Amino acid sequence: MLTLLISGLIGYFTNYIAVKMLFRPRTEKHIFGKRIPFTPGIIPKNQPRLARALGAAVSEQLLTGEDLKAALSSEETANAVAERAMGAMFTDKPLGEAAEELIGGENTESLKAFAKENVTALAVRKLKEADLPQLIISEGKNAIGEKVAGTMLAMFVSEQLLDELAAPLGARINEYIDQNAEGMIGAAVSDEIDRVAAASPNELLTGAGVSPEAVKGAAAGMFRKAMSQAIDPLLQTVDIPKLVEARVNAMSVEEVEELVMSVMKNELNAVISLGGLIGIIIGLLNLIVQKL
Repeated sequence: MLTLLISGLIGYFTNYIAVKMLFRPRTEKHIFGKRIPFTPGIIPKNQPRLARALGAAVSEQLLTGEDLKAALSSEETANAVAERAMGAMFTDKPLGEAAEELIGGENTESLKAFAKENVTALAVRKLKEADLPQLIISEGKNAIGEKVAGTMLAMFVSEQLLDELAAPLGARINEYIDQNAEGMIGAAVSDEIDRVAAASPNELLTGAGVSPEAVKGAAAGMFRKAMSQAIDPLLQTVDIPKLVEARVNAMSVEEVEELVMSVMKNELNAVISLGGLIGIIIGLLNLIVQKL
């Protein structure tokens, strides 16, 4: 019985030491300037090789480019992105406040000023291109002509007279637009920007008749389209093996040990226990041989 106990303990502690030697010692040990064999442990000594092997295994077997493509373009991912978009858009926080949190107060004011300047300039340009004086004069002449038609005034209100009266009016309208349009339109644009900034995205979208379901569907569709167009070029720029290798090499020996033990603790403990069992079996066989 004592022989079986000793054999079991020998097997158990032999495997225990072997498992510990995977990680220990963590650095080289020297005696009289000579490195002691088996130092550092197997994993600390071969961490770069382990990193390369893990990188290759992850990219070739565990997480291939096709796996990433399928995951990123899946319906579940698109719906998750859409839910996040809905949470960001259908909120009661004022749009201006949300913008300040996202890009900062100074940048928000710069964005408002940029929007006001460009929208105002566009509106003034389109107003001038519309040639309002000519439109007003033309419509005015038609209205006067219809008003006096069939009356004695028609004898005096000729086309030439109307043109002579309209020319100064057109000049005054152009002058008024040049002097006042930019200020008036700019003030209106500024008021509208402030109104929008003070409203929440939820109020703006609801007021425009946009439902949460429409936002979700649009966001999911846009995401799937973006992924279908961008995922292949993106994957070509991502070197998964190198990323994994660099990450493992950047880990300390303690972190590598913790990572391995978190995955294989039960298995390594089983190996140690198996050593004890094998020791007992060998001791039992030895006793049988001796009795034969």
